Amino acid sequence: MKRTSPVAAGGIVLCLAWTATVAREASAQVAGPAHGGRFVLEVKSCPGVPAEAVRRILGIEIGDLLVDAGLAAAAASDRLIIRCAGNLAWVEAAGDDGTNPVDRTFRLDDFPGDAAPRALALAGIELLAARSPAVRAHIQAKQNPASPERPTVVVPPEPARSSKSDARDLRIGLAGTWRNFLVGHGVSAWGGQAQLGWELGRRWHLGADLEASGAREHVSIGETSALLLSCGVAFGVRGGGENLGFALGLGGRMGMARLSGSAADVAGVKSAAVLRPWGGPLASASGFGGAGPFALTLAVETGRSLITAEGLSGSTTALAIGGWWVAISLGGAVR
Repeated sequence: MKRTSPVAAGGIVLCLAWTATVAREASAQVAGPAHGGRFVLEVKSCPGVPAEAVRRILGIEIGDLLVDAGLAAAAASDRLIIRCAGNLAWVEAAGDDGTNPVDRTFRLDDFPGDAAPRALALAGIELLAARSPAVRAHIQAKQNPASPERPTVVVPPEPARSSKSDARDLRIGLAGTWRNFLVGHGVSAWGGQAQLGWELGRRWHLGADLEASGAREHVSIGETSALLLSCGVAFGVRGGGENLGFALGLGGRMGMARLSGSAADVAGVKSAAVLRPWGGPLASASGFGGAGPFALTLAVETGRSLITAEGLSGSTTALAIGGWWVAISLGGAVR
């Protein structure tokens, strides 16, 4: 067997030393700077996300790695930065000089109540774990102390979705109403409505009402009166928001009218009462405005009765229900 010369042995030793150095540098680049996993928290321009709440949640999860507020951090410490602009929040984990940043973006209105600080803190832990082996080891040890080598992924909870956009917003209210029939001797009646408004998602609206109204007219031989009972339904499009909105719809109204008279000369003039149907297609425009569950409502309606009912005084028409009508209602509703 040939013996290795001293020169060759020295070359082998130098080659092995160079290889070990390259391997250590590559490992350091992958794992990040060796600073023990400590990190500094910064919350900027986030009035709706208190820094104290975020720090408290981080303290519960990986508190011994978080640099206390007001204390100087090591030069190589990571930084967890949360900054806000309007409705958006950015969560970023980076080196002390901003190197190798990883970040995520959130919409703050996706988190109801006080859920935003917790969601942003957990997202920050996930980003720190992607950069720092020390953070990953801490999380693994906390999740499973018996098997710290098992990899554990911390995922922030899904933002709670507001069900408002998918819910059917129901409004129930009462309103005073005026209805006028645009024919000769047409009835002009005052009364009230029980109203129902059903907002089907963001685009569609279904409205319904029950109405009772009355009118009275003086004639030469006495007095005539009309009592109107009807139900209206309209379906259409809606716009606006939660506290201010409007709807346009098409539908129909059907009802009954009781026409009666009373004579000044009871002995010489005969009076009677009749019951007649009326109704037809309608178009409506309505709106509401308010705060919280309460709102004021305003609606305008027009339509045409396909059935005409008349009350006679002698041989002339004293009251008429038919032809085109217009109606206005004003009231309040609760959601």
